[in-house]
Amino acid sequence: MRRDLQSAFAGLAILGVALGIGRFALTPLLPLMQVDAGLSLLAGGWLASMNNLGYLVGAMLCTALALPQRNTLRTALVLSGLLTLGMGLTGSTPAWLTLRFLSGVVSAALVIHGIAFALARLQPDGPRVLEALVFTGTGVGIVFCGLLVGILHPFGMASAEAWEGFGVTSLLTAAVIWRVLGFPANSHASSVPNHLPQAPSGPVWSLLLAYGLIGFGYVIPAVFLPLIAQQHLHIPGLREVFWPIYGLATIAVTLVLPWLPARIGNRSALGLCCTSIILGELLCLFWPTLPGLTLGTVLIGGMTMPIVLLVMREARLLVHPDPTRLIAGLTAFFSIGQIVGPLLAAWLAGRYHSFAAPLALAAAALVLALGLTRVRNHAARCTT
Repeated sequence: MRRDLQSAFAGLAILGVALGIGRFALTPLLPLMQVDAGLSLLAGGWLASMNNLGYLVGAMLCTALALPQRNTLRTALVLSGLLTLGMGLTGSTPAWLTLRFLSGVVSAALVIHGIAFALARLQPDGPRVLEALVFTGTGVGIVFCGLLVGILHPFGMASAEAWEGFGVTSLLTAAVIWRVLGFPANSHASSVPNHLPQAPSGPVWSLLLAYGLIGFGYVIPAVFLPLIAQQHLHIPGLREVFWPIYGLATIAVTLVLPWLPARIGNRSALGLCCTSIILGELLCLFWPTLPGLTLGTVLIGGMTMPIVLLVMREARLLVHPDPTRLIAGLTAFFSIGQIVGPLLAAWLAGRYHSFAAPLALAAAALVLALGLTRVRNHAARCTT
C-alpha cells in the first residue's frame, strides 16, 4: 500500500510539472508579460500554440518510438525545469517561442509515460482514490502557480522571476520523486480494476475525434481566462483569483470521480464533462459578471482532468495491458485542437476586441464532441 501511495504521488507530481507548470504557468503569467515584457495578445497566443505544437510533436514521437520509461521520465523532468527556468532568463520573443515548443515536447513525454507509469504500479483492486490522486496533479500545479502569482505580484514580482521560481520548483520536484521512478511495474497492472467497466463502450475513432474537439474547446478559456475576467471585471488583482479557482475545481471533481457509478460508463461521463464545459463557456459569454465568471470557471475547470482520466480509462479498456501507444495517439489529437484554439482565439479577440467569438466557437466544438461520446459499438448497443 505504501508503494502504491508513493507511485500515485509520483504520478501527481509528474502531471503537476508537465501540465500545471510546464503547460499552464503561461495562463496566470500572460497578463504580467503583457505589462512588464510588452507581450502582445497575438504573441501570447503564439506562445500557447507553439507549446501545443511541441506537445503534438512529443506525442507523435512517443507513438513512433518505444522509449525506456524510467530514463524518459527522469530526463524529461529535468529538461522541463530547465526550459521553464529559461523563460525567465531571456526577454526575447523568438527564444520564448523556442523554449515553449521544447517544453511542449517534454510535457507530452511526461504526460504519456507518467500516466502509464502510475497506472502500471497501482493495484487493480486498490483504493479508488489513488487513481484519481494521480490526475489531480494538473490542478495542484495550477493552484500553486495561480496562488504564487496572485500573492507575490502585488509585492512587485515580475513575470521573469515567476518563471524562474517555477523552474526551480520543477527541478526540486524531480529530485523528490527520483527514487520512486525506479519502482518496478505491478505484476497485476494489466487487470482492469473491479469498479470499472470491463469492456470499451465505443470505437477508437470516435474517442480520438471527440478528444481532439475537446482539446480545442477547453483550451481557449484555459489559456485566456484571466484576460477574459480582466476584460469584464475592472477590479485590481481580481483576475489572478480565477486561475486558482480553476485548479481547485479540477482537484475537487477529480477526487470525487472514483465514486461515480460504473454503470454510467466512461463515454457517458465524458459527455457530462462536455456539457459542464459548454455551460461554463456560455456563462462566461452571456453572464460576464463576478458570479457568472466564477461559476463558469468552476464548471470549466472542474472538468479539465476528469476528461483526461476518463479518456485514459477508456484507452486502457481498448488496448491492454499496455495502452501507451494509444495514449500517445489520443494526446496527439488533443494537442491538434490545442494548437488551433489559442491562435484562432487571439486573432478573433484582437480583431473584435472581445472573447465572445472564441468562446462561442469553443462551445460549438464541445457540442460536436458531446455527440461523438454517444457513438457506441454494436455490441454495447445490444446490451443496453
